Amino acid sequence: MPYWLLTRASWVLGLCAVLFVLNGFLVGWVQAYEVMVGLTSPAQVRPQWCAWLLSVTGWAAIPAFVGGMAGYLVTAQIQAHQALPLEEVLTRVRELSAPPPPPPGGSSP
Repeated sequence: MPYWLLTRASWVLGLCAVLFVLNGFLVGWVQAYEVMVGLTSPAQVRPQWCAWLLSVTGWAAIPAFVGGMAGYLVTAQIQAHQALPLEEVLTRVRELSAPPPPPPGGSSP
């Protein structure tokens, strides 16, 4: 995960940060946040050119980043589970599906 964040995702995070800071100084921090998350239309703030860039970034790049991170984590989990031999997986499944043992020291009615 750290390798992916540093090599593949760093430019996305950097672009989002630069656009947010630029908009924070130009349109205000609250307006920049509201434009980024889609609460305010970029057409309602001035200057519009930077607000539109931030809006598109918030609409497209942020979900793509989150989806990429989730995909990476899911892939890592799948690969970790595929590394187990089939017999070991079947043994674990049998152990989990076995009925629980009777309580110790108790007599049946």
